[in-house]
Amino acid sequence: MANYPEIMGRSVVITGAAAGIGEAAARGFYEQGAHVFLLDIDAGRVQAIASELGERAQAIQVDITHPEAVIKAFEAIDRAGHGLDIFINCAGGYQKLLTVEKMDLEEWDKTIALNLRATFLCCQAAIPRLKKSSAGRIINVTSISGRTVHAASSPAYGAAKAGVTQLTRFLAYELGPFGITANTIAPLTTLTPRVAALRTPEDFARIASQVPMGRLATVDDHVAAMLYLASDGAGFVTGVALDTNGGRVMM
Repeated sequence: MANYPEIMGRSVVITGAAAGIGEAAARGFYEQGAHVFLLDIDAGRVQAIASELGERAQAIQVDITHPEAVIKAFEAIDRAGHGLDIFINCAGGYQKLLTVEKMDLEEWDKTIALNLRATFLCCQAAIPRLKKSSAGRIINVTSISGRTVHAASSPAYGAAKAGVTQLTRFLAYELGPFGITANTIAPLTTLTPRVAALRTPEDFARIASQVPMGRLATVDDHVAAMLYLASDGAGFVTGVALDTNGGRVMM
């Protein structure tokens, strides 16, 4: 993993930090010397990771689909006294792999709330804090499912992630005058426990066979992209959807 000395001492908030890409991001930014706030609904797991990382890591239990909970979480970040320089939204996912025809409204609403509504709420809370930073960054994690259509994904998830990409463009447009960049990364299917629970070995083999690089993504592939977007070298990169998918989709 590349080293970015400028990230040392900066304050990073990461949602969905108890597992998968979010956990990897927390570890990656901590290793760069940042103060890391790990936000997740899973209090036990996120606290265990923060304790393992060390004194520059703080766990905050929060359900980011609820406005009041998001406000309280960011107030806790304020009390820590490190400000906010980098906001990374990794929380997301879906529970059921259903077609549009068979999807019930409850599953649709829950998926949209977790992936799109929660991103809006957290970005809205982050904005006034980021305006106080000299290197403000928003990095939203979307998905290949929000960039193209394939059978083995949720229509609600794909629609929500496409919405996050467009929301991020609005953020880039509105926040550029304040020196804040806003970008997304759009991962390919990544070998995480959540994904493994929804896929079969045959699914993984099929997906890998469609990738020019010949493999599925790892969490480190995505963290490397986040670190670059958070760096000073990406200070003029904004409104971009960075496809970390090994060439599976080229746009």
